Amino acid sequence: MPRFFFNHTTKTGEHEIDIDGLKLPSLNNAIEEASFAAHAAAALADEPTEGVFEIEDEGRVVVARVPYVASPEDEHLEVTEGESAKAEI
Repeated sequence: MPRFFFNHTTKTGEHEIDIDGLKLPSLNNAIEEASFAAHAAAALADEPTEGVFEIEDEGRVVVARVPYVASPEDEHLEVTEGESAKAEI
């Protein structure tokens, strides 16, 4: 099973590198995991927030991005379900 890494960057410039990663069956599962993490980040936010989870493969190559925007006061979360990294190059 391949290992995927989930690096997180916020609009304010905070950047967290995933050094452990997760073994998942496919990139689709990794995108689902990042979407779940985006919802969790939004639930913990005290103010409007936005960021992106970059998914890397075992070679530490970005294979997908999952951006999100959250507004806690209106409980709205917009998650773009997995953009291909190649589409952004």
